[in-house]
Amino acid sequence: MAGVPEALPHPYVRPPRSGAVPLVAPRELAALLRSDDPPLLLDVRPDWERRIAHLEGDRSVPMDLLGGSFDRLPRDRALVTYDHLGFRAREAADFLLAHGFPRVAALEGGLDEYARLVDPGMARYLPDAGTPGLCLRQLPRPTTGCLSYFLGDSDAREAIIVDPGIDPAPYQALLHEGGWTLRAIVESHTHADHLAGHAPLHAATGAPIFTSHRSPAAYPHRRLTEGEGIAFGREELTVLETPGHTLDHLTLRLRDKIFTGDTLLLGSCGRTDLGGGSPDLLYESLTEKLLRLPSETEVYPAHYGPRHALPDRYVSTLGFERATNEALNQGDRAAFIRYMTEGWPPKPANFDQIVAANLAD
Repeated sequence: MAGVPEALPHPYVRPPRSGAVPLVAPRELAALLRSDDPPLLLDVRPDWERRIAHLEGDRSVPMDLLGGSFDRLPRDRALVTYDHLGFRAREAADFLLAHGFPRVAALEGGLDEYARLVDPGMARYLPDAGTPGLCLRQLPRPTTGCLSYFLGDSDAREAIIVDPGIDPAPYQALLHEGGWTLRAIVESHTHADHLAGHAPLHAATGAPIFTSHRSPAAYPHRRLTEGEGIAFGREELTVLETPGHTLDHLTLRLRDKIFTGDTLLLGSCGRTDLGGGSPDLLYESLTEKLLRLPSETEVYPAHYGPRHALPDRYVSTLGFERATNEALNQGDRAAFIRYMTEGWPPKPANFDQIVAANLAD
């Protein structure tokens, strides 16, 4: 659309750190497997997950059996552990390194990312695998590096859409094809790098728009505060107030998943110099709220890919981000604030125009 700027640049640098588990990216692994000295692949998932899909030539050693399998694993060959999203694989690699295996790495992003980037024909996890009754669809927009989310109660056929793009057609098609009723449109925060889609989707469906109670939005909306929930069928999307990237930022929690907007991205977090943000508040939102959740919590961000200098993947876990995210490994509050306030590119020229458009009635 004319007038929409390039996606905002976002630093993503992961310097080597002592003690960090080595990671191998999907395309890098594919090249290693074609080499003269391929690594041995270790699938550390339980059997029910392995039945969905696995990598050819691997060896199945579920995480809870790993300690009793040392005598069956070579110490003179590179090992690469993998699971669904990467968190358990990293734990497994750490465990093997601690027990004297010298060449161990974990597959970054897990089998899900490998299937998407290397082998699209591989069977994928169903969107609701392990979460019966829940439909979760990620809707990426490659031209902007943005992610929207469709969340539905599969039995009640009621849904919520989070951070829709400006074109309502894909969401209308999804609603129509599945016989869904849209119960809510939720904006995680006031977006500054792209035009938001709450208004056209509301006009097309009549579904109410929900924002933070701190939002200065002029359009009709319902205001959310900490701990409130939005019901759809038997499910409920719960609000965590996480100001920092913007003052009106919300993180949305559903079962073991959090939809973090720009508060927590994969490998970094959203800059705080756009839209009246605060690095102090962001630090508190991360350390006092998000990082207190279980390590297995799945992280679904609002941005991905090279347009934002971020990894080209869509989902992570809190455990994986604790271990690898540059922003989360600054050491203390003062270092984090320096990281968030120094060395950032200038604001785009039409930043104020986009923010005004996203708040207008």
